[in-house]
Amino acid sequence: MARPANSRRRVRRLLEQPDFNQALEEIKSLPPEQALKHLQAGLSAGQALTRWRAVTALGAVVAGLSSEHLEAAREFLRRLLWCLNEESGAVPWGVAEALGEILARSEALAPEYAGLLLSYIDQDGPNFLDWAPLLAGAVWGVGRLASAQPELMAQRGAGQYLAPLLKHGQAPVRGMAAWALGNLGKGGCAAALQGLAHDSGSLKIWQDNALQRVTVGQLAVKASIKG
Repeated sequence: MARPANSRRRVRRLLEQPDFNQALEEIKSLPPEQALKHLQAGLSAGQALTRWRAVTALGAVVAGLSSEHLEAAREFLRRLLWCLNEESGAVPWGVAEALGEILARSEALAPEYAGLLLSYIDQDGPNFLDWAPLLAGAVWGVGRLASAQPELMAQRGAGQYLAPLLKHGQAPVRGMAAWALGNLGKGGCAAALQGLAHDSGSLKIWQDNALQRVTVGQLAVKASIKG
């Protein structure tokens, strides 16, 4: 059995490997409890690329676990989401993003936790993440789930929570909201999205296993076309 320190270093090395697709397959072959522990630690890594790869890998590992041991997957989600509780004392970097990625990959877990994910972007609710960096991450998580299950998210009213965020003062939140609405199918937000077409606010977004620099306007235009 590999020692904990060796397992931790192995997972970190895999997250930093140039060929991430190959690394992801190796991560998925690890014992789930071992992989999940070290991937969760990777959410707070200093390098943004490492953090986002940890998000992707967590989604793959938990989805695989849920197909065989659904309750074990639920238990991990409960531990992960505890970090979003103020009483945990933790800064929950990447947690909402990881939740969105996990739910996007797991048809079994998505209906159970979609409402909770949306609660983090509900400005009138008790779980709203009012600090912009965490809110932008939660909006990305909503958009990621919407890309996989748009009908589910539409039924849960995702659009009504995303639309007001198009006017947020921070570019990453506006941009993520536009992107998420594009994945959802913008519905009645066409005018608001078109109004952002020339928004030069800059942000980075994780798509296709790559971190891409874009503007709010670029995401809004794409969302208008997709919708």
